[in-house]
Amino acid sequence: MKTLLRAALVAALIVPAFAGDALVYRCDNMCPLAQTANTHRAYGLEARTLSKVARADVAAVVEANLARV
Repeated sequence: MKTLLRAALVAALIVPAFAGDALVYRCDNMCPLAQTANTHRAYGLEARTLSKVARADVAAVVEANLARV
C-alpha cells in the first residue's frame, strides 16, 4: 500500500514537469483590467490592500460598539 501511494505521489509530481507549457493557460486577448488584477493577485498586492480595508472595517465596527457602551 505504501509503495502504491509513493508511486502515485511521484507520478503526480513528474507529470507537470514533462507537460511543460501544456499546463499553462495564456490568453492573448485578455483585457488590461484583468491583466492588472492578475498581477495584483500574483504578487500579493490584492491581499495586502484588502487586509487594510478589512482592518479599517473591523476598527469602525469596534468603535461603534464601544461608543454604544
